[in-house]
Amino acid sequence: MSLTPFFGQRTQLSREEAIEHYILLRLRFEDIKRLGFLVQNFHARAIQLPNGSPFTHADLKDTARTAFFGWFATLTDKDGRAIYAFDPLFVLFPDDRYQIGLVQIECEACHGVLHQFRNNVAFHGRAEVAAQIKARQALRGDDTFLDLESARQDFHRLMAELIEEELNAIPELPAKLAEFGVCRHPAFANVASAMRAVSSAPQGSAFLSCEVLD
Repeated sequence: MSLTPFFGQRTQLSREEAIEHYILLRLRFEDIKRLGFLVQNFHARAIQLPNGSPFTHADLKDTARTAFFGWFATLTDKDGRAIYAFDPLFVLFPDDRYQIGLVQIECEACHGVLHQFRNNVAFHGRAEVAAQIKARQALRGDDTFLDLESARQDFHRLMAELIEEELNAIPELPAKLAEFGVCRHPAFANVASAMRAVSSAPQGSAFLSCEVLD
C-alpha cells in the first residue's frame, strides 16, 4: 500500500462538469451498493438458490465479490478518461470537504491492491496465472482486509450523508437528471420522491395568508 495516499481535488471542474460527474458517480454507487448486497447475502446464505443449482453460495459470492472490488477500484482511477470519484464531491459539497478528504485518504490507501486486483483479475484479466493469484492473495492480508472494509463502510456512509444533502447543495440536479434521461433510474428515487412531495405540498398557510393584502 502507498505510504503517501493522494489527497485533494485531482482535476479542476466547472460546476456543470461536476454535476455531470456526480450523476455518473451516483449511478456507479448504485451498482456498488447492489454488488455489496449480493456479496453480503450470498455469504450469509440469505439468498435462496434454485434446486439443482450448479453453483454454491460461496461460488456466487466469489463472483459478486470480484465484480464488487472491480467497481470499487474505479473510485480512485486516475486514467484521464475515468471519473475520479472525489473531484465532483469537493466541488459540490464544499462544507463537507474535511469528511470527504478523510474518506478519500482511506480509499487511496487501498488504491494499489485494488487496482492490481482489477487489472489482473476483475476487468482486464491478465493471461498469467501467477499474476491473478498474486492479486487475489494481496486482498486477503489481515491489514489489507481491515483497510478495505473500513474504506468500503466509510465511503458508503459518506455517500448516504451527501445524498441526504444533495437537493440543497445541487438545486439544479432534478433538471439535469431530466436532461440526461435518468430521472426515473432507481438510483435517483429519492430525488423523484422529494419533488413529488414539494409539488403536492399546500402553498402557504390558511392562518397566515391574507388574500386581501397579498
